Amino acid sequence: MDKEALLEDLIQNYRQTHKKSESLYQRSIQNQISGGSHNLRLFAPFPFYDDYCSGSTVTDIDGNTYVDFWQGHFANILGHNPPVVIKTLIDFFGKGQGLATGFPGFLQNELAEIILSRMHADKIRFTTSGTLASMYAIMLAKAYTQRDFLFKVGGGWHGAQPYALKGISVYDMGLNRIESAGLPAGIDTSIIMTKFNNVDDLDAKFSEFGKNAACLIVEPFIGAGGFIFGQPEYIQRARELCDLYGVVLIFDEVVSGFRFHAGPLQTLYGVIPDLTVLGKAIGGGMPVSALAGKEEIMALCGTDVKDIQKVKFEGGTFSAHPASMQAGISFLQYLISHEEEIYPRIGRLGERVRNQVEEIFRSHGFHVRCTGDGAPTAKNSSIIGVHFLHSSVEHITSPEETWNPEVSDFKLREKIFKLSMLEEGFNIFHGYGTIAVAHSDEEIEASLKAVDRIAVKWQKYI
Repeated sequence: MDKEALLEDLIQNYRQTHKKSESLYQRSIQNQISGGSHNLRLFAPFPFYDDYCSGSTVTDIDGNTYVDFWQGHFANILGHNPPVVIKTLIDFFGKGQGLATGFPGFLQNELAEIILSRMHADKIRFTTSGTLASMYAIMLAKAYTQRDFLFKVGGGWHGAQPYALKGISVYDMGLNRIESAGLPAGIDTSIIMTKFNNVDDLDAKFSEFGKNAACLIVEPFIGAGGFIFGQPEYIQRARELCDLYGVVLIFDEVVSGFRFHAGPLQTLYGVIPDLTVLGKAIGGGMPVSALAGKEEIMALCGTDVKDIQKVKFEGGTFSAHPASMQAGISFLQYLISHEEEIYPRIGRLGERVRNQVEEIFRSHGFHVRCTGDGAPTAKNSSIIGVHFLHSSVEHITSPEETWNPEVSDFKLREKIFKLSMLEEGFNIFHGYGTIAVAHSDEEIEASLKAVDRIAVKWQKYI
C-alpha cells in the first residue's frame, strides 16, 4: 500500500477546506509550543479549530461540521454542552456564584456523597486533573507502605507525572522505556513494568519485587494502550497479589468511571481497590478529578498527621471549584437517574460499530480488529478502537499488540484513517472513539457507510 501517496492526497484535500484553521495555526505556533497546550489535540498537518459544539457535532471556523466521536476526551457521555449541565451553570452564575472564592463551599460534599454512594470507598478528595490525582495516589501508597518501588502496566497512561512516565507507547522490545526527560534520578529502576492481562507475568513480578513495592497502578479498562478491558481473572489476581504482599492496589478510572454504567468499572468486576483515581465524566465537562479510597490511606493527607507519613496533597487554588462541583452534581445525577436508558443504548451502538467496521474492512481485504468490547463484564461498552494489523489476529488483549509496529500499523490508524474520516465528515480518535447519548442511529449508520467508502478508496493505493 502506498501510504505516503495516500497521506499526501488527504493532506492536500484537508488544506483546501481548512484555510482559516491553517491561518490560525500559523499564528498559534508563534506564541504556543507546537501551537497548543495539549498534544493529543494537535495533529498533522494542523488541527481544525472549533467554533460551535453541540450534542453530537462540532462546527469549525471554516464552516465544516463533523459528527464528533472524540467528545471531550471521552468525558461527554451526553454529548457536547448538554442542556442539563448548561442550564444549571447559567442559573448558578445568575445567582452571583460559580467563580473561585477560596472557601470550602457546600457543593463539594454533595458531589462527594454522590460518587461514594456508587462505589466502595471511605473518603474522597477533589483536585483538578487526573494527572495530579494519580500522582497523589502513588505518593499516598508510598507513604502508607514506607516502600519505594511501584508496579505499572505497560501501555498505561496515568498523566504526565514523574511516577508514571515509563512504558506508555514507545515500543522497544516491549513497553518498558522511560519516555520523558527531566525526571528524578533513579526513577527508572523504581518503576517495575508488568504486562496487562498477563497473570503469569504479574505473578513473576510480584514474586521478585512484591515485598519492596508500594503499589500497583492499573486501568481496569486501559485507554491509551488500546481500549482494552482487563480480563476478570487478571483483575482478580491483581487484588489477590496486592493483599498477599501488602501492596496498595490503585485503579485509574479516569476514563472508565461512569462510562459503562453509572459508577466505576470496578463494581462490575466485583473487585475493590484500595485507591481509585477518577476524572473526566465526574465533572460534567468542567475540570475536576478525585481520589477516593480507604480512610487509613487517604487520611495521610489530612491536617493531623505525623510528618514522617504526611503527604502534601494539600489542594490547589482551583480544587473543588464551585462551578465544577455544580456541573458534576447535575451530570452524575442525570446519569444515575437515567442509567437504564442511557447505557444499554450507547452500548448497543458500540457493539454494532465494532462488529461492522471489522466486517467492512475484512470484505475489502484489510486485517482489522476492533477493541472496546467489554462483554460479559461490561456489556454496555460505547468505546471503539480500530486497529489495522499486518496479519489476521483473533483478539487484541494487550497494549504490546497495539503499540508493536510489527503487529499494528499506527500510521494508518492515527494519521491516514483520521484524515480520511474527517474528509467524510466524522472526527475520530484512535480509529473511532466513543458514542454519546447525543449520537443518532442515523449518524452511526452514516459513519459506517463512510468507512465503506474509505476502504474502497484505499484499494486504489494498493
